[in-house]
Amino acid sequence: MDIALHGSAAHEKRRTEVYRSVRTLDDLTEQLQKDGFQISRSGVYLHLQPRSSATHEGKRHVKTIPVKLICAQNDAHSRHIDGRFCAQNMKRLEELSSILGPQEVFYVSQDDKCRVPIGTTAANKQSPFLMHMEYRVMLPDHDWVVAAAHKLIPSVYGAVEIQKDGLGKPESVGFSGPTYMGIRSGKHSSSTALSHAVDFESLINLPEFESFANVGVDKLLKPVLVFSVDGGPDENPRYQKVIDVSIHHFLRHNLDAIFIACNAPGRSAFNRVERRMAPLSRDLSGLILPHEHFGSHLNNSGLTVDVELEKQNFQYAGETLAEIWSGSIIDSFPVIAHYIVPENSEMRADQLETRSIEWFSTHVRTSQYFTQIVKCEDTGCCSKPRGSYFTVMPSRFLPPLIPLSQSRDFGLIVPERENFESHKFPSLFAGQLLKMDIILPRSTHSFKVLPYDLYCPSIQSLLVVRCCKTCHLYFASVAILKKHMAIHREQAVSLNAPKTRPMRVAARRQRELMAVIAVEENGEHVDWMEEEELDLVGIPVPNDEAIPPRPIPVYSIDQHLSCPWINTDH
Repeated sequence: MDIALHGSAAHEKRRTEVYRSVRTLDDLTEQLQKDGFQISRSGVYLHLQPRSSATHEGKRHVKTIPVKLICAQNDAHSRHIDGRFCAQNMKRLEELSSILGPQEVFYVSQDDKCRVPIGTTAANKQSPFLMHMEYRVMLPDHDWVVAAAHKLIPSVYGAVEIQKDGLGKPESVGFSGPTYMGIRSGKHSSSTALSHAVDFESLINLPEFESFANVGVDKLLKPVLVFSVDGGPDENPRYQKVIDVSIHHFLRHNLDAIFIACNAPGRSAFNRVERRMAPLSRDLSGLILPHEHFGSHLNNSGLTVDVELEKQNFQYAGETLAEIWSGSIIDSFPVIAHYIVPENSEMRADQLETRSIEWFSTHVRTSQYFTQIVKCEDTGCCSKPRGSYFTVMPSRFLPPLIPLSQSRDFGLIVPERENFESHKFPSLFAGQLLKMDIILPRSTHSFKVLPYDLYCPSIQSLLVVRCCKTCHLYFASVAILKKHMAIHREQAVSLNAPKTRPMRVAARRQRELMAVIAVEENGEHVDWMEEEELDLVGIPVPNDEAIPPRPIPVYSIDQHLSCPWINTDH
């Protein structure tokens, strides 16, 4: 029986294996009675785990199962104006995956990184991106860092099980499957699109992933690849590096299609791999990874004096963590963890298979939260399709997300691009049957080719700027648009795509700026945008230069345990 509803989120702090949107006690009782169990509502309640077994009420729960009711709480996940739009986009990918089935789709859920410190208690110092502890543990009375950047970065990939004969049902795309973790040194490596490329090529060759990733006698990668990511800087679907790596996978494995999608900002808890974080957290309870197994590489100020020895110590700590996690089992599926040495951490840029700008314009469609790469119909360019994707999607690319409304006077209509909270989107295949050009509102007639983000609330002011003035294709950023304009050389000189003028810049992260943009009257909208898209003349931009590490005292265990008092008795 499915206790958690399909699409429910992981715990907001990943501390427990609690799933939000679980069924009520009445729903559970009703389902048990339908399955032939003669049991009352109170009987079901007494078979569930109590909140506290020490209370008088808790002692009534004698024979229980590992299921617990949770009370209503005011800890809802943060909302975002694009949340409904992104959730429907993910649902459409689930519909597509379910109708193509497990023989044609490899569904991967990916989370970019969390940081696990070495030399101090891992569970107490983990980043909020990933694992926190479910149980209170006894920790040492010191938690200072050993030295700057002494952390490990695990990149987590979860294969997702797809039930056979789902035929368009989103719930046929499950949440379980094997988990792969590529662990890297936080000081000598980083989490980038090129490092994810190395991890992907590694996991598809693992025997634990064989039935999920490969098909046929030749064990080729399944023809349709779906990536569900959290939208971080190193895996955002609209970033050029991420798209370049995806094109490499597309060409290298002769795929019919690749889809990369993410949820709205602040909604990463709905990413499937997040549900596997709490079980992995438990393995780190009270764990201290060694930071000087082969000898100390730090001086008394906490600065590195032996780089090679430092790398060896990091490798030993990473391999220790990989060994611990590799023994875990989540939902009857294994966890495989490997430490990646810095020399092999990333794929070299010259190893990527690339294509021309013309090829990009024909095979790739980008949008704010979604990128599609699909074969063309020219057999001189692409090989014949390997699966049924083009039978299901004859138009090649998924059509734009367009809401519908049932009006009293005009029947089925497409609403205007306001009141986004009231928009309701049809299923992928229901939307394909409609003649949208007849029911679209007049405000959309200015687009000769409908942008995929036509009804994405946060970027309405950018839609016209991101469209090519010649062929009317829509792109996820002005930077990609300018590269595309090289095709139309005679019109390239006239390109003068206006940049967005922010009120101020609040923060910087890698290649993005947090821009505060004025919307309507006295309104503000905050969004992460690429620097090339902004007009920053006269606007101060925060500096992202790394602060040099301050010397940190390093104490041995003997010094820490020694008595600080001096005996003055003579």
